[in-house]
Amino acid sequence: MYQFRDKKQIVKRRKKIKIILLFLFLSLITSFIIYMTSFGMWQFLGKPFWNSRNFVNKNINESGYLLRTKESVYRKNRELVLENINLKNQIIDYSILKKENDDLKELMSRVKPEYKFILASILTKPNFSPYDTITIDLGSDSGIIIGDKVYANAITPIGEVDTVYKNTSIVVLYSNPGKVTIGMIEGTNTNIEIVGRGGGNFEMTTPVDLYVEKGKNILLPGISSEIVAVVGDIVSMQNDPMKKFILSSPVNIQDLKWVEVKKN
Repeated sequence: MYQFRDKKQIVKRRKKIKIILLFLFLSLITSFIIYMTSFGMWQFLGKPFWNSRNFVNKNINESGYLLRTKESVYRKNRELVLENINLKNQIIDYSILKKENDDLKELMSRVKPEYKFILASILTKPNFSPYDTITIDLGSDSGIIIGDKVYANAITPIGEVDTVYKNTSIVVLYSNPGKVTIGMIEGTNTNIEIVGRGGGNFEMTTPVDLYVEKGKNILLPGISSEIVAVVGDIVSMQNDPMKKFILSSPVNIQDLKWVEVKKN
């Protein structure tokens, strides 16, 4: 009986040990599953599926691009071309406006404070208007009158207002063919007539004994020294009783965009 009780106790202990070991094993498996679920199992199991999905989406998008109609491709290309043109035009407009702003600032810095100038834009130049005349965008509404002197770069006289309309005026340049202007040779008190020849050129006739060198300026009579022409080459013969010179305007009218009208 004693031995039988010992065997029965041993069986009970072994059963308890097995239960404890089984419990520990199940606890370990449960902990592992929780760990995998929390930190990496879904990443591990889902990665192949996500890769497959991305591959399919990529191929669908590429297929859609390749299957686009020629018309849609042409339309999209046309939109891009127009957008590029618009951007270029904006850059050009900006450059033009910047240059105009810089030019106007430079002009204003040259204006003498004691003079009253009105800035005018040139509408037509000699190549589109009667010979050696220009049309400006100011008229009687702006107080312009016949005889007002017109300047280039606020320092060089180029002509006078000849005809005035409501919003425009015609300016006859000093170089207008046949127009006579009284000038003074720089460095002397000698007054001389210069006659317009057109195209920004003049001619001048002087006595043989009056020495005039090439490059001398011809000034308009007055307190200020305003250059109206520059002496060029002699065109008379050596034995002629008078010397004839060709003169040119100090500015090129074709290069001008604005002029300044000096109020009398």
